[in-house]
Amino acid sequence: MCGFAGLINFNELRHDSSLEKKMNAALDRLHPRGPDQNGKWKDNNSYLVHARLSIIDVSENGRQPMEKYGRVMVYNGEIYNYKYLRSKLINYGYKFTSSSDSEVLIAGWDKWGDKVLNYINGMFSFAIWEPKIKKLTLARDAYGKKPLIYKKENNNILFASDIKSLEHLADNNKIDNTSVENLFKLRFIPDPLTIYKNVFKLLPGHLISFTENKTSLKKWYQLPNKENYEENKEIISKNLIEHFDKAVKSRLISDVPLGVLLSGGLDSSLIIASLAESGKKLPCFTMGFSDASNYYEERKDAKRLAEHFGMDHHSFEISSKDILSSLPDIFRASDEPFADTSSIPFYMLSNKVSKSLKVVLSGDGGDEVFGGYRKYLGEKWSAFGLLIPKIIRDILIRMLIENKDTSIGELSRRTRRFLMNISKDATQRQAGWIEQISQETIKKLFGKNLAQTKDLLIEHRSLFKDPINSMLSADLKFSLPGDMLVKLDRMSMANSLEIRSPFLDRKLVEYAFNIKGNLKVGAFNGKKILRDTFKKRIPDWSLRLPKKGFEVPIANWLKGDLRHMVEDASSHRNLEKMGIVNYSVVDDWKEGLFSGKRDFSWQLWTLISYKQWSDSRGFL
Repeated sequence: MCGFAGLINFNELRHDSSLEKKMNAALDRLHPRGPDQNGKWKDNNSYLVHARLSIIDVSENGRQPMEKYGRVMVYNGEIYNYKYLRSKLINYGYKFTSSSDSEVLIAGWDKWGDKVLNYINGMFSFAIWEPKIKKLTLARDAYGKKPLIYKKENNNILFASDIKSLEHLADNNKIDNTSVENLFKLRFIPDPLTIYKNVFKLLPGHLISFTENKTSLKKWYQLPNKENYEENKEIISKNLIEHFDKAVKSRLISDVPLGVLLSGGLDSSLIIASLAESGKKLPCFTMGFSDASNYYEERKDAKRLAEHFGMDHHSFEISSKDILSSLPDIFRASDEPFADTSSIPFYMLSNKVSKSLKVVLSGDGGDEVFGGYRKYLGEKWSAFGLLIPKIIRDILIRMLIENKDTSIGELSRRTRRFLMNISKDATQRQAGWIEQISQETIKKLFGKNLAQTKDLLIEHRSLFKDPINSMLSADLKFSLPGDMLVKLDRMSMANSLEIRSPFLDRKLVEYAFNIKGNLKVGAFNGKKILRDTFKKRIPDWSLRLPKKGFEVPIANWLKGDLRHMVEDASSHRNLEKMGIVNYSVVDDWKEGLFSGKRDFSWQLWTLISYKQWSDSRGFL
């Protein structure tokens, strides 16, 4: 993994001390993403910087920016099939001075142009500058594993691997109100928006090119939609095993040691089962929480699984005191306001693991591809929920409590969320599963409602008629790159740790969407086809474990050691500065949380996250 930044001016770039200071500051910000090597390249129109985390060909030969074939490239990612592409290019007469995937990418671009993107199996974002014709191209991988931020400012094109770096290159950044609204609704800011006006994330599966007179945005990848579903379960299982094992094996390519992030869940369990099947053994790592309920605890099950497959297991424990001391680092790693609380343990796990390894495999993406979240069960049962009269549903919604500290409280929380969404149409239902705050509450909070989540989902849902695959497609293209992959990238890269996700292998994902939704989501559990396919590899006790998210007991922490942060963020003075016009909404969140009647911890954590970010940038 790496990080890069660049500035292009099609007339002439003034190389003075001010520019040098900006580029050095951007490069310093990229250091956690690439602590092993730094590089710079500049000409009359451009200045590119790169920070490298050396994984493949750790020698100086893989240093970037890389200049070949009349082009200069800065690249962030891994191409898992680069050896195969390298051999093809050698047959075409290309010569290589390194064994890096970076050199293969720039040679592939010279041979095939942007069609090389269709040949790559991997995760990536990159920039290619062609000085002779003054053309800049930015590209991002199919599912958005690796970020790329850009801004067009006067005659300048600015780009970087993260917003923190871009902030040093761009002038007069102003907060985008629609992004703030989305943050409070979703806990994240969806692509292509960023927290700043006119600063954008390049969408997954897209490339954008800039010349002096033209800007061209192109979608290079679309999830195939055959809807000619395979019906034979034996054939499906055979193909899934083949695709999955290849996905795991391909992600073992590395010149440095690897490990596995292991929860007690199915996805990471399948990874170590696949490794064991091929005779591989990698160290496994799990995070736990002191003084937390069983809902949050996975260490015991993870250790049992690791021992079952003959893997070394390492576990770490964090407490609210650990969180307090690490929060400044976690907020700094967030780049822009980001309020998914699972980023807290993921940061701390990454920090621990990175002390011994640079690369780990993770089960992320399995839920969005194979239907693992409970909302997919909610979708499947939505028609039956309508049999409950509306008046009774409304009474239950008001009465049911929400907390995750007891099994009854968690069941009550899930039931309430189910009842709140079943009467909507399919797209609105999915928006309801994703949103933590309703459109009505947003309007109360800010005095306006600028965007509808359902409108952002329609395009992604329209790819499939199958209701479950339609929902999965939207999550794959919307929630995954906006939330889960942001968490992975920002928290791991802040600790110089590379995360590889076999479940996001293109061939595996595309095959999974050739399977009917009702085979993925059963009557009472998700990922049914995975359970049926791999049941001989995974012990029965593991298959029966309830699903757990990588969450923290944030409600307890906000009521205890972190309560001062709630009070600070919710002061009327700070609420006014954050653009919140109805203080009573926040007062209701606090009353509900502190009384134990309603779990508003996510909403309050969003408020805290936004306040902390705004403070750090001088907006408060």
